[in-house]
Amino acid sequence: MELYKDPKQPIEARVEDLLSRMTLEEKVAQLCGDLPASFIEEGKVNTELLKEKFPDGHGRFTQYSIVGLVNPEQIAKISNTVQRYFVEETRLGIPVALQTENLCGYPAAGGTLFPAMINMGCTWEPELAEKMSKIIGEESRSVGITSAMSPVIDVVQDPRWGRTYETFGEDPYLISQFGNHYVKGMQEQGVSCIAKHFLGYSSTQGGLNTSACRMGKRELYEIFATPFEAADKLAGLDAMMANYGEIDGLPVIDNKEIIGTLLRDTMGFKGVLTSDGAAVLKTLNYFKIAKTYEEAGLLAKKAGTDTEIPVGAAFRQLPKYVRSGELEEECINESVRRVLTVKFKRGLFENPYCDEAKVLEALNNAEKRALSEKIAAKSLVLLKNEDILPLKKEMKVALVGPHADSLRYPVSGYTYPAYIEMMKAGANGETTGFNGLADEQEKAKSGGKKVNGPFAAMFEMFSKEEQDAMNDMNTVLKEMGTRSLREVLAERFLVSYAQGCSIMGKETDGFAQAVVAAQQSDVVVMACGGNSGWINVTGGEGKDRQYLDLPGVQQQLLEAVAAVGKPIVLVLYGPGVFAVNWAQENCGAILQAFMPGPFAGKVIADALDGTVNPGGKMTMSVPRNTGQIPIYYNHRVGSGYNSGADTAAASIFSGGYVDGPADPLYCFGHGLSYTTFELADMLVSATELPTDGKLEISCKVKNTGNVTGDETVQLYTSFTEAHVTRPNKQLTGFRRITLQPGEEKTVVFHLDMAQLGYYNEFIEFVVEPGTMNLMLGTNSRDIMLSQSICLIGKSTNVMGRRSYVCPTELR
Repeated sequence: MELYKDPKQPIEARVEDLLSRMTLEEKVAQLCGDLPASFIEEGKVNTELLKEKFPDGHGRFTQYSIVGLVNPEQIAKISNTVQRYFVEETRLGIPVALQTENLCGYPAAGGTLFPAMINMGCTWEPELAEKMSKIIGEESRSVGITSAMSPVIDVVQDPRWGRTYETFGEDPYLISQFGNHYVKGMQEQGVSCIAKHFLGYSSTQGGLNTSACRMGKRELYEIFATPFEAADKLAGLDAMMANYGEIDGLPVIDNKEIIGTLLRDTMGFKGVLTSDGAAVLKTLNYFKIAKTYEEAGLLAKKAGTDTEIPVGAAFRQLPKYVRSGELEEECINESVRRVLTVKFKRGLFENPYCDEAKVLEALNNAEKRALSEKIAAKSLVLLKNEDILPLKKEMKVALVGPHADSLRYPVSGYTYPAYIEMMKAGANGETTGFNGLADEQEKAKSGGKKVNGPFAAMFEMFSKEEQDAMNDMNTVLKEMGTRSLREVLAERFLVSYAQGCSIMGKETDGFAQAVVAAQQSDVVVMACGGNSGWINVTGGEGKDRQYLDLPGVQQQLLEAVAAVGKPIVLVLYGPGVFAVNWAQENCGAILQAFMPGPFAGKVIADALDGTVNPGGKMTMSVPRNTGQIPIYYNHRVGSGYNSGADTAAASIFSGGYVDGPADPLYCFGHGLSYTTFELADMLVSATELPTDGKLEISCKVKNTGNVTGDETVQLYTSFTEAHVTRPNKQLTGFRRITLQPGEEKTVVFHLDMAQLGYYNEFIEFVVEPGTMNLMLGTNSRDIMLSQSICLIGKSTNVMGRRSYVCPTELR
């Protein structure tokens, strides 16, 4: 037996043995991606195409879940056929990675569908992310998928960006906790995680996708890189995906300072760095920094990018640059080592096949759906309530708005329904915002001869019968147990329904019916907001916004219905936040739902009638208008709405806006309840502490209301005696707890000072002596308890030994 085939040998030895046996072409093949349409015809594998196109093996097939849009047993069978070719018919028998987007569920037939990740963040329970990702990993592995292009752990500071819903919010500590748990759960199931998008992708110009990132090295590392480093150090992250955009004039895939100095040297990351979809192609046709597509591949490889997806057409040309002396073969070897290491770690060599007989039992079931519903319920955020909610049982309810009777709108992008919409639209020639595939589509068009682009080619993978089976998405959602808000509320109240308007349309002919419904009611529930995906949506990849107003004529509808004079409950859906200033002044209650997934109708109805007490908290600051952007709670002292400057100095140099308040409409961490809570008796284990010490902070939390509810105790810190500007406050720990009426518990935080490091004026990552302020509250604005302590002794350099978690306990 060859050493690399012996599972008893160390992974490093297996990698080196296999690498020593590989030809240059076999090495480069491991760095390339392709799409399943390259070998599937009429729903079946064309083995001759595999032999023709991939004689030297292959690294990965991406967007592979598309193969399973019709039938989970079909994709399992295809996975085994594909692996059988690579394992049994190529010279070295290296399994191929089958890769997909797993953001909020295995996105194909039979997969469990979960809420959007912005909803997950609003639960403030990172453990739920691990439970969810275990299910996603299990379902993916059951059909042969071994690589997931998720989670998205970008730090979002501009809500106009269309991909906001894919993230966990604006705070690096919060994101780190969710990212860590997500990666742990997925990779335990033998599915590699590719965290994205490294680095600064969400720090957009004007809210636009793929635009330039403008920030210094302090912010890049302390804020944007921290969730990636935490996922690596705590969960053993296998891979990262590079940001499409550019930093300081260089696309990230070509940026040696970002890849080499920051990622490899400073952060010590040893995993794979892949391009984003068609990012190599973008350096040619988007950023215009390469003369040819092949040269674009060379630039990315020399900078340290390991793999090219979705189609590795440029990386396939790398052998000629090695032979011409323009590229060292060791540069190839380094990347191949990383790719093979991941394949060994996740058990592909020992278990390349899936069990076709057990596919159906591994997929969606009642227990998994219950977790999806639980996450959705815990994610709902009560933004405002003037004693209107919960609704009284005898009330007559008018239900109005484009989301009220929709099964699809509450479901996120990057899901089974969204993929079917994108596939069908792309195959029909419609423009989609799916970067990577859309780029490949344009490349196909520009070739001078009629060639099917990836959308048409992937749609044509399926037979006519299979294509027809994708048409009825409402039936698919109903089979998952999905019910609209209208259906559920009608079982509990006397409901008058009127759509009123569409999401983005300009038609107002439905207003009259909505007004009549309101006149006949005791209370009006307005179901408004946006939707997500790639086609005809208000948010998604390449679907960004200039304004944060309600889309279309929904604001006009809201005002027309409110003019009737009945109490209004506004439920906000969609992939981002809305600056609902008018609603805050004129509606009696506002519930932020985002995209709760297939059980949105039930959990929102439960919140409206009091079956469930909303306990979610916002993970983003909601601006009053776009002129405040970027706005985020943890801005540096001397900047932003909570500058921390002396009153006199602030009035002279930073007096605020002349045309409106400077603070957000809703702050980070905001979220109300049907009960009330009290924080008291803050205790700190020391008033002086070495810079390398550990501290215990505690307080009592009491439910002072009449119903059971959840509160999230949030610990913030600040340090203002550094020789560099620091955040006015930063989230350092949190704990969500459930309390019965009158019940009291003590929340204890165990804080390691190594969590609080920052770059000093000499770019040393340190914890310095000085005054540290400790703050406890229920959101970033309402600080109820505070105390200061002194950090003493010399500065402590914590680079390479940072702490990323503040453990908590209940007493």
